[in-house]
Amino acid sequence: MNNVITITCGLCSTGCRINVHYNEHNQYSIKGDKRDPVTHGALCKKGLHAIDIMLHPERLTQPLKRTGKRGEDQWITISWQQALDEIALKFNHTQNTFGDNSLFFSYGYSKDFINTQLLKLANAANSANIHGPETVCWAPSKYGKEYTLGYNPGADINQHTDCIIFWGVNKHNTRFTEMRAINHAIEHGATTICVDPQQTHHAKNANYWLPLVPGSDLALAMTMIKIIIDKAWYDTAFVADFCYGFSALQSHIDQLDLSYLANECQLSIEMITDITQQYINAKSAVIITGNALDHNPDSFQVNRAIAILMALSGNIEIQGGQSKPQGKSLVNGRWPYDPQDVDQLSLTIRQHSVGSPPIPEYFRATSQGLMDAMLTGQPYSIKAGLIVGTNPMTSWPDSNKVKHAFEQLDFLVVSELFMTPTAMMADIVLPAASFFEYAGVTQGQDGSIHYQASLQQIGDAKPDHQIIAEIGHAMGIMPVYNDNDFWKSALSPVNIDLMQLKAQTSILAAVENQQILSYLSVGFDTPSGKVELYSQKLHELTLDPIPVYRPNLSVTDRYPLRVTTAKSRHYMFSHGRQISSLRARHPLPIVKIHSSLGEKEHLKEGDIAAIETAPDKIIYQRVKFDDNLNIDTIIADLSWWFPEMKSKQLSGAFISNYNVLTSTDTGTHSDIGSFYINGLPCRIYKATNIELSTI
Repeated sequence: MNNVITITCGLCSTGCRINVHYNEHNQYSIKGDKRDPVTHGALCKKGLHAIDIMLHPERLTQPLKRTGKRGEDQWITISWQQALDEIALKFNHTQNTFGDNSLFFSYGYSKDFINTQLLKLANAANSANIHGPETVCWAPSKYGKEYTLGYNPGADINQHTDCIIFWGVNKHNTRFTEMRAINHAIEHGATTICVDPQQTHHAKNANYWLPLVPGSDLALAMTMIKIIIDKAWYDTAFVADFCYGFSALQSHIDQLDLSYLANECQLSIEMITDITQQYINAKSAVIITGNALDHNPDSFQVNRAIAILMALSGNIEIQGGQSKPQGKSLVNGRWPYDPQDVDQLSLTIRQHSVGSPPIPEYFRATSQGLMDAMLTGQPYSIKAGLIVGTNPMTSWPDSNKVKHAFEQLDFLVVSELFMTPTAMMADIVLPAASFFEYAGVTQGQDGSIHYQASLQQIGDAKPDHQIIAEIGHAMGIMPVYNDNDFWKSALSPVNIDLMQLKAQTSILAAVENQQILSYLSVGFDTPSGKVELYSQKLHELTLDPIPVYRPNLSVTDRYPLRVTTAKSRHYMFSHGRQISSLRARHPLPIVKIHSSLGEKEHLKEGDIAAIETAPDKIIYQRVKFDDNLNIDTIIADLSWWFPEMKSKQLSGAFISNYNVLTSTDTGTHSDIGSFYINGLPCRIYKATNIELSTI
């Protein structure tokens, strides 16, 4: 393969640079680009096999219209013009009959330009019901820390970093590009502490591992805060000069029972005290949090508490500590939302999105609110929708409820690469192009932007951002899509067009020195101008102004165990199960349990186990022993479905999918709309007459 083209991988938001080698027979292979200053040529398993997505024989290549019942996978091929005409007719009729908010728009992970373009369409349609996955991915971390520090801090990890706490995160599996700096700090003597129920790569190599009870993170954070305050270990000067509400925090902490909190985590007070002292005594320390801390109703307050720990330790904006985000993006509309698009609809309209949580900055609808409105018509009816780049049948809570809710819709459109369980529930399915198939703009993890060349077009597939724009135009609410204009708008920060970027290939982001102690001159971007240990704004919203620990869902005699989940190195959420090269490495869903639990429940490695959280919430996964787990904790795979099963049970969406076990219950204290994922009370037992499909 003599030809090579360098592009950016679009499977996730990291933006790794890849070299695609090809020949005249359209044969391809992928290698990492060693010139990439972030990856240095390394790639994850998914990226190495990304070309298999573009070339897969079961790719959707033409618009499809449903002919059978929802979920039966019966279709006829139609033209793009017919598809757009029918979508526009149905969407306009829905809004004219049931109101603007009866139409919803939902996107998935941060695939470039999808969520910003979909928000523009929702705005043009005057619908408040724009929905994304952020309530369990990013929003609790972002807003929990912003309400405390005024920004969501990064980690300035280098040779000056003396202590690293990995909390609910496994960078080795999910963001390997950051491992270079982490390993560099460790080589220079950094102490590492891992907080995770599972013995991850970080836990295995850490100086301290805290295998806490899944879902007890707030209890641990409050324990650490109490130890720091009780022992007067906090940075007295920083707290006195730059923190608001310390006396209120101290009064709250005085009422907490250390033994009770430690017991909730099933960790010893001695262990928690030891790691707290390690963190506090370090000259420079960071806490790196992950997706796991977005996964329960208390996740907003978990992240508030962790931000308070950062402040009490004085590790804000110091060399080797927590860093302040800086610099402006060289591209518009990639991710997240552009502020002008957020402000296009009034706050009054935004507040009518269904299920919108009490934190006003999170203006989007929630999956729970959408489903309830579909099923009950309250507070109003949701009758039609557009789903782009996401698979709610596996990613929304309570998969059976998702199916029942979608069955109530008058009209559903899905834009997808493959026929997913969600696409099977649609009236019209539109073929989306993969990132290999269109020219455009991409951005690397270092902020640099690059011209993205197209390898080849597959059928009549189109980029998602173009599909969204064409739907808007067909509805009569957006201008005709023009590729040059779209990319010129995206490139407006650098004042060039796509052809000019193509000529330059790339524009490097300016290297900016890390801001050190910027708060000395500008303060913190909070109402008080200081770090808010106590939040008056939250008090006015009738939310907890100081984090309050409330117990997770209680175990019972019937459900004495706790189940949580973790990401796979081989799949991006539900994506990739039809890729044989990935499936060969991870062919079946795995549930990890302690061998003693296996012996108790008569389970052997390789058995198919039933995992149950309620009599009507049962999934099946293959047993693997892991004696590093607590005997009462099990780790199940997430987002599983079986593309090879075709229409049978919506491609097996209810057999092994973790969200069959979850519910739309957000408890009484979900400030950001997160639902219970970690630490669900459960039982496990040997399944009978169940076989799991492999390809």
